[in-house]
Amino acid sequence: MTIQQAVYKRGKTAGVYPSLTSRRDEAYVNFIEDARNILLHAQQPPIGAYSRQLLQTAGKSMSSDPRSTAEATELLMEDSVLRIYYRVKRSLQESFWTCIQDSFNKRKDALLQALDTTDTLGPGTVNYNLDFPVPDYAKAEIHIQPGGYVNEPLSGLIYDYGIKVFMGGAADNDQLHNMQAESVSPPQDQKVKRILDLGCSAGATTTALKRIYPDAEVWGIDISAPMVRYAHLRAAEQDIEAHFKQMPAEELGFEDNHFDIVVANLLFHEVPVSISKKIIAETLRVLRPGGCFTILDFPGDKTRDVYTMFFAEMDAVDNGEPFITEFVRSNIEELMDEGGFEILEYDASKFLLGGRVGIKPVN
Repeated sequence: MTIQQAVYKRGKTAGVYPSLTSRRDEAYVNFIEDARNILLHAQQPPIGAYSRQLLQTAGKSMSSDPRSTAEATELLMEDSVLRIYYRVKRSLQESFWTCIQDSFNKRKDALLQALDTTDTLGPGTVNYNLDFPVPDYAKAEIHIQPGGYVNEPLSGLIYDYGIKVFMGGAADNDQLHNMQAESVSPPQDQKVKRILDLGCSAGATTTALKRIYPDAEVWGIDISAPMVRYAHLRAAEQDIEAHFKQMPAEELGFEDNHFDIVVANLLFHEVPVSISKKIIAETLRVLRPGGCFTILDFPGDKTRDVYTMFFAEMDAVDNGEPFITEFVRSNIEELMDEGGFEILEYDASKFLLGGRVGIKPVN
């Protein structure tokens, strides 16, 4: 069986994603995606308005501080409408992950063989160690993905298809990742020879950056061996020369002043703040003077009211995000400033398309 047959047995869906093993599996996951779109996207504005009205009627503070958020959580979760909303939200997520994993497991041997074969193929390279000592924080089942990122050999494929569902179509054809890559800030001198994508997962942002900067050497690193293996397969299938390596973002194996651009797309809310500080320090080290560091992630609590902070804390529970509350309250741009970066103006209203940008000082 060829790599194409193993990975794309039934072709592709939404541009880049391997189809599931059967049409029945795909139809079921499509149903869940539609249900999530109705629940999370179409209904989120009225759910938000309903929740805020409950808080205002009860005379609760709209401040996002921890005490106000705790009081809001206690009040809102007494409401039967909201309890059902969050229970269904969680159940839909559990269902689509289970179906995706079960579907790919039906041809697991062929998919693992495809990864093995592609390891040595170009363009680009991949380097990993299956015996790498993964730190405890990285073993969390983020997004309640079965096995998390490091304990499931097919985690790259499962994650990639899961993002298609999770984003409700916004990531189809890598549209979201392409837009995010376009929003990454280049150095002021516009000289870009080397780019580093931290926590690259399935490599969609990495390959998007390579398309934007075709002459640059582009690296994607991730703490998960299954992720970088799949990222390499995904890039090679698109004939994109990108390099992937298993590596913790807090211990970068690159020399000082090596990169012109460093990007972290949705990484920081998935690590403890203590690790975030180490990542920022390492990024400052490997960036050249004048180089740019762009963080694309969720806004901090200073831009939120109590309801959006409550939603973040519910997400920490229902979406398997053990570090997101600490991250949101840390306000990452402040950590970047403390870490030695010159911070550009940040527009929180752009959400995942508005990065916090830090420049490594020239002097």
